[in-house]
Amino acid sequence: MSEQAYSLKQLAQGDRPIRIGFYLVPDFPLMTFAAALDSLRQANRLAKARRFEWIVLSADGSHVRSSSGLGFDAEAAIGRGPRCDVVIVCAGINYADAYDGIVFAWLRRIYSEGCILGAVSTGVFFLAKAGLLEGRRCAVHWESLASFRSEFPNCFATDDIFAIDGRFLTSSGGTVTLDMMLYLIAEVEGRDLASLISDQFNHPRIRRQDDVQRMAPEERFGIKNAKLGFVVRRMEATLGDPVEISELAESVALSLRQLERLFHASLGKSPSKFYIDLRMSRARELLIDTELSVAEIADICGYESPSHFGRFYRRIFKESPVATRRAEKKREPLALGRTSIDA
Repeated sequence: MSEQAYSLKQLAQGDRPIRIGFYLVPDFPLMTFAAALDSLRQANRLAKARRFEWIVLSADGSHVRSSSGLGFDAEAAIGRGPRCDVVIVCAGINYADAYDGIVFAWLRRIYSEGCILGAVSTGVFFLAKAGLLEGRRCAVHWESLASFRSEFPNCFATDDIFAIDGRFLTSSGGTVTLDMMLYLIAEVEGRDLASLISDQFNHPRIRRQDDVQRMAPEERFGIKNAKLGFVVRRMEATLGDPVEISELAESVALSLRQLERLFHASLGKSPSKFYIDLRMSRARELLIDTELSVAEIADICGYESPSHFGRFYRRIFKESPVATRRAEKKREPLALGRTSIDA
């Protein structure tokens, strides 16, 4: 029997509720945690039985604040609570601030004792930092994918919405966490119960692991032409190794002039300008949301050197990459919407 089938199916064979621990990292995303927790509540309600129980954990057993400013009181510190069948790491922005050797050692220990480990959003970084995901398939949010691959090149990071590999369940975050939890519930309690929960949440379809994370370009940019949609998809897939515009035109059986007219008519700019804007937008996201160096970001976005990248960046955003990062760090406390008393 495979590790995956054994570990998940075994949970259904016991005569007690399945206990799931949620390890909350400061600045965890509230929506993601709620999607995971409330799916278990609905499972108990619809099954008319206590099939699941849960416990909130923190590094030291104290209150943990989410990225929205709302928080929860932990019921136990890691390593001091009751043994869990599943532990899910919930992390969001500023996750690296909570890196701790004690946490990594705890994750390694409970995994060695047979615990199933899950992670949502940037929680996957903790499993990888603990050395548990080498050679494993794991789902990473598209916004963090480049930095994860850079930090953990021996992990098989994917842009699938969630991933199951042995005793590891990883979700890219947001509403996708509901799909991952419905998968877990279906495995241990049956597909019928998972479908009932999905209906309760007005969630019309339980998504597969390999569903895409992001909206299709057609929806994001209002594209109605199939050839234009294909070209934009290819642009987004090749930000780090840009393709010649003439080659993109050939790939959809258009002349260069025809493709340029199509871009201007539908998107209001040339293919080259659109491509550059995609790369610059990605660069800005990485500057704001990761700790990657400017040189690493330049490489990810397809620029031959930091200076070359910097010139383009200043032209688009009227400031240097370093200035963007510095300004964002000053804005972070305000983004939480906290009052001066909270700050």
